[in-house]
Amino acid sequence: MKPPALIPLAILVLGAALGAALPGAATAQGFEMSKSGDQQIQVYADNGIEWHSEELRVIARGNAHAVRGNMTVDADTLTAHYRKGPSGDEIWRLDADGNVVIRSPNDTATGSKAVYDLDKSIFVLKGAPAKLVTPTDSYQASESLEYWELKKMAVLRGDAIAVQQGDKTLKADVLTAHFKDKSTTARPAGKPAQAGQTGGGDGGLDLQRADAYGHVVILSKGETVTGDRGDYNAETGIATVSGSVKISREGGNQLEGGWAHVNLHTGVSKLFPVAAGGTDSGQRVQGVFIPQKKGETQAGQPQGRAGFTGNVPTPGSGGR
Repeated sequence: MKPPALIPLAILVLGAALGAALPGAATAQGFEMSKSGDQQIQVYADNGIEWHSEELRVIARGNAHAVRGNMTVDADTLTAHYRKGPSGDEIWRLDADGNVVIRSPNDTATGSKAVYDLDKSIFVLKGAPAKLVTPTDSYQASESLEYWELKKMAVLRGDAIAVQQGDKTLKADVLTAHFKDKSTTARPAGKPAQAGQTGGGDGGLDLQRADAYGHVVILSKGETVTGDRGDYNAETGIATVSGSVKISREGGNQLEGGWAHVNLHTGVSKLFPVAAGGTDSGQRVQGVFIPQKKGETQAGQPQGRAGFTGNVPTPGSGGR
């Protein structure tokens, strides 16, 4: 049974504190709890809320929810840290432990632990894995997922994976994803929202570009590109990969070189000995092409068959 006097008091304190610390109204797009203006924050918990006045913190236990505008943070336990300010108590950090869900109208981040720094407008989520899901894409990491509200940027560390629109996958040790807000389409007056639809129109975060570092893998239909470092422009569909690059296609055909330019929209890949503007070391791009037996599909091709190996000369090498 929750203490009836304690819980309303805690809700009132949290609402007044955040409102005083962050004046000004804003309409949230993506994750923007720290930019929600003077809206109150309400906290609910099944097992009660504790106010530790000497330690300047409030703890909500058991299916806890912190709600501010259209942003929510859910967890088994929520701890709000506050400080004394000129206009009253100011909440500067939220800690979430156990079954963490950070939710905006269209985007969701999940993990096992999170720290939401409202001063810096950054949250750090940990889990096995930590995940971020937008209306079209998904992201996950085994170590941590950071989201920077002001830069609209996510940093994924450890076995990072980004899947865009179901058919393009980018993997690396570390991924940095840069977003913009999706354009929203107003719903006609009087038309009810469809199941699972929130807010007005699509909304949510839209990937602009991604940078990948360490053990980079790009997967698209019928092709795998690997290297040491990569970047991807989601708007043009162009990815560049450098460092011991290998392009593999169905059937066992492979190309190896120093730098690759890959168009994920057209499926055209170009491989070069060195990146544009780099020093020509005389290295050649190498290709391995495995012939297909008459009447045999690529999917049925046996492994280990001897093929043709050829070298593509560096431009200007005279074909040596």
